[in-house]
Amino acid sequence: MDEPLRAAALLRIAEASASQADALRRAARRDDLRRVRRGAYVGSDHWSEIDDTQRHLIAVRANVAALRADAVVSHRSAAAVWGLPVVGCPSDGVHVTFPGRSGGVSRADLARHATDRPLAHQVVDGIDVTSVARTVVDLARAHGFLAGVAAGDAALHRGIVTLDELCAEADCAGSRRGSRVARDVVGFVDGRCESPGESLSRVRMRELGLPTPELQHVVRDSDGFVGRVDFWWDDARVIGEFDGRSKYGMEESIPQAADRLWDEKVREDRLRRTGTTVVRWTWADAWRGAPMAARLRQAGVSGARSHRAHSS
Repeated sequence: MDEPLRAAALLRIAEASASQADALRRAARRDDLRRVRRGAYVGSDHWSEIDDTQRHLIAVRANVAALRADAVVSHRSAAAVWGLPVVGCPSDGVHVTFPGRSGGVSRADLARHATDRPLAHQVVDGIDVTSVARTVVDLARAHGFLAGVAAGDAALHRGIVTLDELCAEADCAGSRRGSRVARDVVGFVDGRCESPGESLSRVRMRELGLPTPELQHVVRDSDGFVGRVDFWWDDARVIGEFDGRSKYGMEESIPQAADRLWDEKVREDRLRRTGTTVVRWTWADAWRGAPMAARLRQAGVSGARSHRAHSS
């Protein structure tokens, strides 16, 4: 895997001489440096150019250096380290877990957890982080079904966790708070999902009572392979495609993007000529759920009652 924690070099007052420390503080007052936490700075130019995940990873490294040795990066912070999507989780600072009954007092920028069960963890770039399976289960228990599914789908798709490992970790949670959600997540995750948008779509389909689709269905015509589609309902002959452009910022004015849009149009025309209906939706449609479901039902995909995940 990549080493996402090498996002930027942190400048630390603790490792600087008195004169260097004063220089760092002056640079921060001039906005040349960005203060990440007490005694830790990063270049303002670099900070402005990176996304929220990279900023969070910098905050992880800055905070972990000041914690006790038994601190393990966990929850959404562990997901960031492993490169897993964080969907439906608040941006509430760095998360760490300590063995024992008390993790200490949390702050706005540091959420402390404690665990009385074995804490499966690994070392990534010199930092202790919860295992992938433990990370997925923690997200499900703390933040709910959607958060667990998005991370679990991605982990399975990348091959960095197995379903058996997820099952074992969920079983270890016993009857603790959120354990039913974690087991529900493990029974639902699917490594064929290729993006957080597809995971979100699957969760909303489940909640709104739509029939379970086949994932990554291959469509062929008389000329051969046409494409592999995100979702397929055989009875209705309906194809569902999550369109991530609006979330991931693909501008139609960019030449490469325009070429891709043309290729997608040609592909979609071929799909329709096979006698199927193609339904597309965006991140916003899937997040709200109802717009996506309405389009699918209009196309002939029907289902029973809605289904909500367990909350505990």
